[in-house]
Formats: sequence, C-alpha cells, structure tokens
Amino acid sequence: MLKQFLSPPNWFTAASIFCGFYAVLLAGGADAGATQFCQAGLLIGFAGVFDVLDGRVARMTNSSSEFGVQLDSLADALSFGLAPAVLVYRWGLDSLGIVGLAASFFFMICGIFRLARFNTGAADNEEWDRSRGLTITMGGGSLAALVMFHAATGKSFVANPWGPFAIVLMVAFLMVSAVPYRTAKSLKMNTATKVFFALLFGGLILVGIFFDISFIVLPVMASYVLSGPIEGAIIAGRSARARARAKRQ
Repeated sequence: MLKQFLSPPNWFTAASIFCGFYAVLLAGGADAGATQFCQAGLLIGFAGVFDVLDGRVARMTNSSSEFGVQLDSLADALSFGLAPAVLVYRWGLDSLGIVGLAASFFFMICGIFRLARFNTGAADNEEWDRSRGLTITMGGGSLAALVMFHAATGKSFVANPWGPFAIVLMVAFLMVSAVPYRTAKSLKMNTATKVFFALLFGGLILVGIFFDISFIVLPVMASYVLSGPIEGAIIAGRSARARARAKRQ
C-alpha cells in the first residue's frame, strides 16, 4: 500500500478527490450562497484538471496500474457524481422537496452507471471511435459550470427550479444513453485547424480574464453537451437516407 501512496499519478487523483470533497462541504453548508456555490463549482473544475493530469503523469512515468484505474473511477464518482449532485440540489432543486432530491440522486446514479459501463467495456477490450454517452466528467462539469455562471450574476438561488430540474434530467439521460460524443482521440486536425482553435481559446481566455471564467466555461460545456445529440441526429439521418437509396436500387 505504501507503494501506491508514493505513486505520482495517485497524488493527482487524491487532489481530485480533495476538490470533490471540499466542494461537497461548501455546497452543503448551512450558510451556502452565491460565493460558496461559485467556489464549489470552481473546485469541481479543478478536479477535472487533476483528473486529466493523473493519466498524463501515469503515462509519462510509466506507472499505470489497476489500482490507479480503480482509484480514478472512485474519484470520478465523488468529484463528478456526488459533488455536482449536492451542488445542484442546494442551488436549484431543494425547493422541489422529494422531487428535487430524486432528480439530483438520479443524476449521480446515472453518472456512476456510466462509469461502470465504461469500466466493463474497457475490461472487455471494447473500443469506440466516439464515447458512448456523455462522460461523467463532462456531465458533472456542465452542471458545475451552470451554477458558477448563475452565481457570477450575484444570485444565490434560482427563481424557477423547473429549469434546472429539466437540465439535470437531460444531462443524466445523456450519460447513460448511446449518443455518440467525440473524444480527443477521434479529432484529426491539420495545422490550420490547430491554429484556429488556439486563437479561439486564446480569445476565450481573455474574456475570462476581463469578465468571469464561467462566461467561458458554460458556453464551451453546453456546446459539447449539445454536440452529441446533434451529431447523432445527423448520423441517423444519413443512415436513413442511405437505406432509402439502397431500397430504390
């Protein structure tokens, strides 16, 4: 066990766990308001950064292990399942009573099911050109970005909880769906495209510096969340037209 504590990738995973843990404490506190909600959302964002870094460090140091894989999944369940569920419940769903509680729990359990599906698929050596369903990282991150954006306007709680309720259910269903989502591995960009995205993200960073980071994060996360259903509909339409042409021939 000491070897696992001394493994550099596990330090970054532990940092992700700490961010999720602290986010739960902030969002679940009796005095939670706009400031605490924004801080909790930001911590979930930092958890995502550490989640990316632990894999990179494992590959750089050639120290990947089954222990690290399982630890990473547990960290994801806490930082992107439990923490966003608590945050979004305290922010916009607690006024709905048992209905809001059920919605936040449904989001968390869908995220955990998504993790289990990915882990069993990886164990069976399944490979997909695209991610099947929204990842728990992006699902939890999108809810955190939504809360941060709302808190940045100076408002602590939402006036109409049914809007967040619908968004939470949509994100939850997308995680356990078969909707295709592009991953970094599936993107094949030429030099011109890389330059374009570099300039785009540079501009977004400037917006975040002069205004608020959530003004960048929410549009980016929302665009990615919606990209899956849109691309899935396009692919389904092309397949339907191809079958129709085949029948006519």
